[in-house]
Amino acid sequence: MAFGREEIATFPSPFEFNARDPITLVELRMHILSGLIRQKPRWWEKVLDDELVAKWRAEMVENDRVAREKEWDDSGEDVYGARRWPRDALTDAQLDYVFAELKHVAGERDEKTGIHATSVPWVYQSFSLVPTNLKNALLRCVAALEDVPEEEKDWHPGSNRQVLDLVHPSLYCFRLGKSLVLTADEHRLPGKDPLSSYSLQQYLDDRDDYDMNSTAFSEDFQWLPTVFEVSETGDVERKSYINNLHPIKHASLYRTITGVLQQFVPMFERVLSDAASPVPPPVIQVDPHGWYSHIPEMSYEEEGYEEWCTNRWPLVPDPPPFAPPPAADRVDVNLKGRQIRVIVKLANIVLTPEHPSYPGGSWHVEGMANENIVATGLYYYASENITESRLAFRVQVGTDAESMDMKYQQSDNRGYRAVFGFGGDDELNQELGYIVAEEDKCVAFPNINQHRVEPFELADRSRPGHRKILAFFLTDPNDGAPATARMVSGRDGARPGAAQASEGAVRYDRRLRARRDHHAR
Repeated sequence: MAFGREEIATFPSPFEFNARDPITLVELRMHILSGLIRQKPRWWEKVLDDELVAKWRAEMVENDRVAREKEWDDSGEDVYGARRWPRDALTDAQLDYVFAELKHVAGERDEKTGIHATSVPWVYQSFSLVPTNLKNALLRCVAALEDVPEEEKDWHPGSNRQVLDLVHPSLYCFRLGKSLVLTADEHRLPGKDPLSSYSLQQYLDDRDDYDMNSTAFSEDFQWLPTVFEVSETGDVERKSYINNLHPIKHASLYRTITGVLQQFVPMFERVLSDAASPVPPPVIQVDPHGWYSHIPEMSYEEEGYEEWCTNRWPLVPDPPPFAPPPAADRVDVNLKGRQIRVIVKLANIVLTPEHPSYPGGSWHVEGMANENIVATGLYYYASENITESRLAFRVQVGTDAESMDMKYQQSDNRGYRAVFGFGGDDELNQELGYIVAEEDKCVAFPNINQHRVEPFELADRSRPGHRKILAFFLTDPNDGAPATARMVSGRDGARPGAAQASEGAVRYDRRLRARRDHHAR
């Protein structure tokens, strides 16, 4: 099923309940082991080498043994706390599935862009998406934003001066009832000021998706996307300004950001196609009411009952042989020949010998329901003197929007933790794995994937280090929320009353960022 210019698919929202079955720890282990292979240079070629694959399989078996010994003991005591690795050993059938899938993904990899699926569901990456000349241009242009007096640097609130916001959408954002908007041509009257404030009621009238009872909507603020035009050939042209970036002073950076976004369009199309398509069922199907069927029943009155309970563990079946996903129900999203709205962010994580460790971020999705962000694209364009940095992912799981009910035998928290890693009384978010954030890598994923930056530190604590990103937050192509095309620039606008006073803007910015950070947890 294909969607093009006239119509486009419906995308799931992270602020609405989406029923999803959890996957077993066995399947999660398969994802993680597959991800380790996909981190290797030119893995798509090496996975065809039978001798090398045999070596990798042996290494996986040994790594699995070490991980199981670390995660589990043989005491048979009740299982408390989350588990991230299965109790049972890795099998040949599981390894067969992993390498058959790897060969399939290698065949699906786009040679021109380097785009391929990661082992984390709905997450794509490329090591070669952005050409070297475009990367160098970005480094030169961003240097002008970095080379400012210390008192002008915008350190993210609460980051201990470790996160430097160069372009952040919360600063000089759209303020409902305060910001000036350009009246549409069909409503503009001769002799009347074409600019007017956009009241909360007007905003609510224009937002069919607004839910008065939802805490996911803000009645005060909204990040402002930039309008870009994608041609039939995939070329991207900017149609409005980037919030907090002067279009004349930073004209070269505008061109460079637009050029990088153009490279991301094919990756966004893959992510949106996945997000709009039906969620595939878990590879390994389990029945909580039958996962003890391999063990004879015993009454608590019988001798040996306590030992029977101690040694009673669920049986998780092996996966079936790998088969490519069916194409019949897949939705193909095409962004060519249409306008897209993208929120742009530039930020650096800066470590010093005085502050050598980054503690990591909180689990979050991007924006709120006002922005209606459907996908995120990240370009890690510079990284120096840091240990391995990971971006971890998780999703909400459950079958019932009210109780988040998961079906299992009464009081079988032990079995549920052994199979899925969490129990029926836990918060039902399941971690899916991670990607390594390294220089030159581009990553894209749907906004229904919660994510967080894991802790990292300086590799050499005697000198500083950093990690720099350019982020694109793609809003729902079906949405018509206010964008910079109709807004007077709050930061650089010359019109009296159009710009917020600098001190007030910073105050609102800090309030908004604090609210968004709290909302994300």
